[in-house]
Amino acid sequence: MKKEYSLLHNLLLYSVLIFYVIILFLLLFMKRYSFRSINMIPFHTINSYLLDDDIIRHSFSFINIAGNIVLFIPLGGYITLFNHDKRLYKNLLFVIIFSVIVEIIQYAFRVGVSDIDDVILNGLGGLIGILIYKGLLLILKDKRKVRHTVAVFAPIVAIVFFVTLFIFNA
Repeated sequence: MKKEYSLLHNLLLYSVLIFYVIILFLLLFMKRYSFRSINMIPFHTINSYLLDDDIIRHSFSFINIAGNIVLFIPLGGYITLFNHDKRLYKNLLFVIIFSVIVEIIQYAFRVGVSDIDDVILNGLGGLIGILIYKGLLLILKDKRKVRHTVAVFAPIVAIVFFVTLFIFNA
């Protein structure tokens, strides 16, 4: 029974991870438009979003900022979960490097704006994911329990996230 329980948790954990990677790929690289733009000035885009008075652009700005953060929370959690080295800076560095690679690929293949602010926001999302993992570890005090908790709650969070995404894009 314990082996079947563990198998079910692993199946859930890896299924949600694969689903997350597919959705991440689609959201980051499958754009309807083709253009190339780059911003290397930190906080330039974020600042322009926050100072914009147009309500329609302001809602887009909020979705863009929140989306960049929320999209990378699972990455931070999964990296920390699967990495034997649980140090914050190493896992955060991996998230940031991954985000920089995404921005370079987007620029190279003309699928949107390559923006240092996206890297900052993605890094913040990854940091939140890492801290959630570390918080669960402090509360549960057992890596296996954290792994099982993530396996159970990740599908629930994924469903809520994608229902919300669907509602906002409808």
